[in-house]
Amino acid sequence: MVTSVTSRTVLGSLIGLLVWAQLPVAALGWTACVVQSGSMRPALMPGDVVLYQPPPRDRTPAVGQIVLAQDPTRPGHLLTHRVYQVLPNNDLITKGDANSTPDSTPIRPTALEGVARLRVPSIGLPVQLWRAKQPVPEAILLLGLATLLALAALPLNSRNLKFPR
Repeated sequence: MVTSVTSRTVLGSLIGLLVWAQLPVAALGWTACVVQSGSMRPALMPGDVVLYQPPPRDRTPAVGQIVLAQDPTRPGHLLTHRVYQVLPNNDLITKGDANSTPDSTPIRPTALEGVARLRVPSIGLPVQLWRAKQPVPEAILLLGLATLLALAALPLNSRNLKFPR
């Protein structure tokens, strides 16, 4: 009984975190992204999900804010870094918290996708492992999830249990 209740609690918590990570996306039009690298450690860890509010078009994000932008050095990729400096033309110089130097290529305001508003720790770890094409951790995660589901399916009551009076 304890195993079944514990498994149900863990599964319920995971589902709650997933809903919490997707509610602002669905209700407010925010963007959710899984952190893929350690460039923003310790503020953001690989596997965290960050929710981004659409950037205000009438003002530039402030120094210190974490932004999501189209990566100017890798077309088709996104970049999550902190605003390090705002140039006179409103271009942004960004920097990963774990990086020793700021990024060399400025980000145009039109390349901004969002400003970070909420972090959900570790919930995106399966996505990160899937994208990294690491079959062993993927298999362990799937096996762990299958085990949780099987344990959660155990009946809560048993006719064979005898409790002292």
